[in-house]
Amino acid sequence: MRFQISINRYMPGEKLGIGDRRWGRYNGSFQPEIHSARSLLNEVEQGHAFSALQEGCQREHCGQWCCPERKGDLGHCGRPKGYRANHHWAEAQHIGLDFDNGDARSSLDYLLNFPLIAQHASFVYTTLSHKPGCPKARVVFVADIPFTDADYYRRAKRAVMAALPWGDAAVHDPSRFLYGTDPKHGTTRYLGGQLPLTAINDLIEQNRGHLDDEQNRRHLPRITASQVLGRTPAERYVNTALQQEVAWLASRVEGTGERHQGLLLAALKLESLKQSEWLPTQVRDSIDPLGLLLPAVQRNGYVEKYGEAAARRTIADGVAYASPRPEPGSWNNKAAKHIWSGGERVKSVAV
Repeated sequence: MRFQISINRYMPGEKLGIGDRRWGRYNGSFQPEIHSARSLLNEVEQGHAFSALQEGCQREHCGQWCCPERKGDLGHCGRPKGYRANHHWAEAQHIGLDFDNGDARSSLDYLLNFPLIAQHASFVYTTLSHKPGCPKARVVFVADIPFTDADYYRRAKRAVMAALPWGDAAVHDPSRFLYGTDPKHGTTRYLGGQLPLTAINDLIEQNRGHLDDEQNRRHLPRITASQVLGRTPAERYVNTALQQEVAWLASRVEGTGERHQGLLLAALKLESLKQSEWLPTQVRDSIDPLGLLLPAVQRNGYVEKYGEAAARRTIADGVAYASPRPEPGSWNNKAAKHIWSGGERVKSVAV
């Protein structure tokens, strides 16, 4: 099976640092090609990077992949056709995961013990920064059909990542590229597996269920009554939920996968509350998942590690998972109103 992908042969076997002046040229060096899993691995073994198929500017106001009012192959973004950017993303048929923990969990032997990888991965390889005492590896899956919707592609990548949660949480970016291996010292293993769309959809549903399980396991902080704002029960209920989500998310720590999964879950829960028509419209309109959660992940270090753009995309993905929250059975129960207006502490609301 052959599929479209973009290959970068500029600086093979080298890795650019933050702030390197060559980034512009590097991102502009991805060329659309057609490959099989085997031929893609050959490129990786030569130290070449790869990414999803990048074409011209596809912004809504552009109307065409290459804007006619610009000379040459420049789009509205001012960047050439093929430049690696999310708004140049056209399609993808691979899902690449990055395992850079530097411990046994990132070794090829350890990864190959997992059925999802052993049965469905196309190939695995050590990264450019891999060392025997500090293993780092990548796993590449090839789907049986291409993804042509970027949002669905992100959800698919997240779902596969959730099944192997110690990997790098930033791989969900549609245009994320992966460096090749060290041409002289790198190790690769061709597996020849394929990840069917049916298996991907199953993983997406499992991830949705995993988020539900995470919600049930969470211990949200208690908010004192004096901290709760609002004049009506609905306003106080929502304000309590917002404060709990922000405080819980800000307390997630690095190295456990909690920050990424927590941000996804918090965005889902706040958006589900925003969609709940049993709450007054003016109260629901005050719920802003992005504005509320972005400061929380700045506090817990997620933004510093992955960048604000990655945090925004994670919030957007959480919002996409959301559905309206059912009305609490005690909503009209006068005995339950101490949740919003009485007692020394406000009870944890079901968010």
